[in-house]
Formats: sequence, C-alpha cells, structure tokens
Amino acid sequence: MDYAIKENNILLTIPATNAGKFRFKKRKSRLDFGETFSTRKCPFDEQTYLEWQISYDIPIKDIEKGKKGTKLTSKHFVGSNGKEKYPYELSEIFFKAMELKLITEKEVKDLLNEISRYKSFIDEKDITIEHHSKITINGINFEETSIKLPTLFMIETLDNTQIEVSIEKQQYASGVQPMVYFCIPLKAFKNSSVLYGKSSISGDKLDYVINKNNVLNLVFMMKVFGMASKRHNHDIVKILETLLEIINR
Repeated sequence: MDYAIKENNILLTIPATNAGKFRFKKRKSRLDFGETFSTRKCPFDEQTYLEWQISYDIPIKDIEKGKKGTKLTSKHFVGSNGKEKYPYELSEIFFKAMELKLITEKEVKDLLNEISRYKSFIDEKDITIEHHSKITINGINFEETSIKLPTLFMIETLDNTQIEVSIEKQQYASGVQPMVYFCIPLKAFKNSSVLYGKSSISGDKLDYVINKNNVLNLVFMMKVFGMASKRHNHDIVKILETLLEIINR
C-alpha cells in the first residue's frame, strides 16, 4: 500500500492482487463470510471487496532490519508487549489526515479521552462450544463439537465500507485474539470501473480516496482497535498521544 496527497485528499494505492494482508473476496451480502478468489482468473464484480488486515504500529527492530518502512520515526512509544514501536500504516494515514486538517487536534484529543475510558472489550466476549454427536470417519470415532468464535461487523461506516473484528484462536499460545479488518467494496474505489467485469493483470492497482466526507472511517478504526482488547487499548492510547506530540513539534 502506497499513499500520496492530491487536492488535499489522501490517495491510497493498492495492488489488485492477493498479497500479504490484502485479500480480495466475494460475498452476496455484507454479513456473509467472504471467500477469497483468484484475481488473475476471476472477474471483479459487484460482490467483490478488499479485506485489509490493517496495522497501526511496527517494532523499531523491524524498521532497522529493513523489513518495512514508516515515515513516522521521530518518536516511538512502548507497546503493551514491552517493545519499542513506531506508528505505522493506519497511524500514518491518520496522522496525514491530521496534517491536512481533515481531523482537528481537538477531535483527536476528544478521541483519546474517549478511548482511554473504555471499560468493555471485544475479546472478553464468551466463546461457546456446541456439542453435536458422535461420528465415525474411516473407522475412527470422534465427538463432534462446534466452537463459536464471534465476528462483529461495523456497518455504520461511510462509503459502504465496513470494519470487521474476528475473534480467532491464537496460533502459538492459549486464548483468543481479535483481528481487525477494514473492508472496502469494489465500488468504493475511485477507479473501480477499470477492473469491473475483468480479472486483474500484473501492475493493476485500485485507488481509495480519503477525504472530508469519509475521514471518519479512520476515527472509527481507532475506536474499534481501542476496544478490541486491553492490549490494543493501551497501544492506541499511546499512539494518539504520540501523534499529538509529533503534530505539535
């Protein structure tokens, strides 16, 4: 993902292919479980949307190793895991919106105060297990159950985008973790007509514009991250404090 400033707007440019934290999916309704498709073989259509597993920070060590880059390296903060980090991705875009006055300093301070007072967190939702029946597969007996890991859809965002929080089991540790995704439907991209009804080829990109009409999406994402868990809340509070310090230098 690259971004540039054009006419006081933030232009995000995203490759039209599945890579890393970007997945193009299809679903019939906004509450369906989307299915990834091959962007090189299947055409983009009205059911297509981008699922972006957006980040908000990056460890300083990753920057030093050259794994990723961020433009906000003038001040770091200490994350909930004790690591020194820089604001990254969502935080970079949010800071650029502050510089462009799309988000005022007062609005950021109000947001900081609101998030710092959150007491309820998404990862505290109960995980339920439903027992079904005994089944036999290839002569081996199993007890079949279903583990319900909730997914929350915030559909009251702007320009038909939505924020999704999926509670998932941690891969290498016990417990669960909330994963936050920013989902952008094909029609929300400025140049969607270029790919509509076609599959993508190497070099194809989609442009998403952040302006005064939809900048609240960034605020919504900060709020959702801030309530995802106590760990996320700590980090978002520190990030907003850091961004305010940088903007006032």
